[in-house]
Amino acid sequence: MELLNLGARQAWMAPEIVQVNRLPMRATLFPYPNTTAALSYDREKSPYFRSLNGDWQFHLAANPESLDSAFVSPEYEAGEGWGSIPVPSNWTMHGYDKPHYTNIQMPFPHEPPFVPAENPTGCYRTTFEVPADWDGRRVVLHFGGAESVLAVWVNGVAVGFSKDTRLPSEFDITPYVTPGAANFLAAVCIKWSDSTFIEDQDQWWMGGIYRDVFIYSTAKTFIHDVFAVAGLESDLTTGILKVTAQIGLESHGYENEHPDGWKFEMQLFDSAGAPVLEAPLQSEIPTQHPWSKNRLKGVFETKVSAPAPWNHETPNLYTVVVSLLSPEGAVVEATSCRVGFRRITLGDRELLINGRAVLIKGVNRHEHDERLGKVVTREAMIRDIELLKQHNFNAVRTSHYPNDPLWYDLCDEYGLYVIDEADIEAHAFSRFLCHDPRYASQWLERCMRMVQRDQNHPSIFAWSLGNESGYGANHDAAAAWIRRYDKSRILHYEGVNYQEDGPERAAWLDWAGQIATDLICPMYSSVQAITT
Repeated sequence: MELLNLGARQAWMAPEIVQVNRLPMRATLFPYPNTTAALSYDREKSPYFRSLNGDWQFHLAANPESLDSAFVSPEYEAGEGWGSIPVPSNWTMHGYDKPHYTNIQMPFPHEPPFVPAENPTGCYRTTFEVPADWDGRRVVLHFGGAESVLAVWVNGVAVGFSKDTRLPSEFDITPYVTPGAANFLAAVCIKWSDSTFIEDQDQWWMGGIYRDVFIYSTAKTFIHDVFAVAGLESDLTTGILKVTAQIGLESHGYENEHPDGWKFEMQLFDSAGAPVLEAPLQSEIPTQHPWSKNRLKGVFETKVSAPAPWNHETPNLYTVVVSLLSPEGAVVEATSCRVGFRRITLGDRELLINGRAVLIKGVNRHEHDERLGKVVTREAMIRDIELLKQHNFNAVRTSHYPNDPLWYDLCDEYGLYVIDEADIEAHAFSRFLCHDPRYASQWLERCMRMVQRDQNHPSIFAWSLGNESGYGANHDAAAAWIRRYDKSRILHYEGVNYQEDGPERAAWLDWAGQIATDLICPMYSSVQAITT
C-alpha cells in the first residue's frame, strides 16, 4: 500500500518518516460565519462542522503486510471477517486483540526501530456526506488521536499518513470529495511502530482511533491560526493582550495569490459576552514582504484596564474573536479562543502567579476509563476535576502526553494549573534515543505540535518535554524551540536533574541555566539523595 511502503522503507519502522501530507499544527479553532456565532465558542453551532463519530466497519488484520489493499476502494464489499466498531474507541475494549500493561520494559523484545511481525492493524471504513453548501470551500478531515500510526484514503485516493498517538492529524481533502453526495473514507491504524519506543509510558497499551473524527470547512482564504497571549504588567492591574493571527491560502492552485487588501479584525469579550475594547481592532495583512508565502500574519497588541485575573481560585475567562475581512470589508469567516489574564514568573526559588507565590499541589493524571480505555467522556473529566477540587488539589500534570482538547477547556473553566506534557517516554531506552538523530524530528515535532495546539489555554503554566527519557540533544533542540516560540510560560523536564553516567540518580547536575528545565523536580529520590 502506497502510504505504508515509501520507497524501500516500511513507514511504520522508519523513525525519520513522521508524516505525509499532514497539515501544519494549529490551535484548536473552528470556523464560524460571523462574530456572533464565533462568540459561542461551540463548534456544534458552526454550520462548517460535521462529526464523523459513530459505528464504522472494522476488520483487525494480523499485521500491515497482510492487509487486503482493495478495502480502501468504495467498491470493496466487506464480508467475512468484518464487523462494526464505534469511533472513537479502542479495539482492545471491544473484543479485538488484548490490552497489555507494562512499565519500563517494552511489550516486545525488539530493538528500535523494529517491531514484531505480529502487529495488530485495524482497518476502518465509513461513508460521510459533505454538505452541498460547502461546494467551493476548503474541506479538512480531522483525526483527534490514533494509536500509533494512521493512514487515510478518501474515495479510494491516498490522502496522508501520520505518527503521534496523542495529537491530532488533519488532512486537506478538498480535491477528493464531492459536496452534496456520499463520500467514502478508509483508514489504517497500526498498533506497533518505531514511535512505540518513545511512547513507553507506564500504561495500558491499546490500539485504535480513540478520539473524535470530524470534518470542517473554511473559505479558500481562511484563518489558519490564532495565538493569543493575555498577560499582566508588573503592576498586576494592567492587562496586556497580544494576538497573532495567520491567514492561510487554499493549497490547491492558489499558491501564488497574494490577498491584497485583506484584513484581520479582533475584539475581546468578557464572560458576559460584552465587548471590552471600545471598538474592534483591525490589522492589514502585509503581503509584499519577500519572505511571505502563504502564512501571512496580522498582529494586535493592546492594553486592557483592570481585567479580572485568572488563577485557580478565580478562573476568569475572556473570549478573543478574530474575523477575516475581504478587500470589500465583508466578514469571510471568524474564529474564537478563550484567554485568561495572568502573569507567570520565577522568584527566589518560588513560582509566582500574578505576583503571589503558589504552592503547586498536583496530581499526575492518565487519560483512562475502566470501561472505555483511552476514550474519556466529558462527564468523566468533570468528575475528575470535582474530586481534585474537593481534596484541595490545584494542579494536574497531563502524564505523560497531551490530553483531549476538552480537558484544557475544562481546566480553564474550573481553575486548575496544568503542566502540559509531550508524548515522549523512552523509558526502556532512555539513555540512547534522546541522542539518536533518527528520532530527532519526532522529538521536536511532538513538542512543537503540543505547544501549537494548546498555546491559548490560560490553565497551562508550564510545558513539559516528556517523561523518563534520559537527557540528550533531542531535548535541548525541543526546549530551544519552545523558549523562542512562547516566552509566557516556564519549562519542565525532570530528566535534566540527574547525571547521565554512573549509577542511576547518583548525583545532581548543576541545574542553573539548563535549557531544558526551569524546575528542580526529582522523582522517587530518597531523603538521603535529596539532602546530600
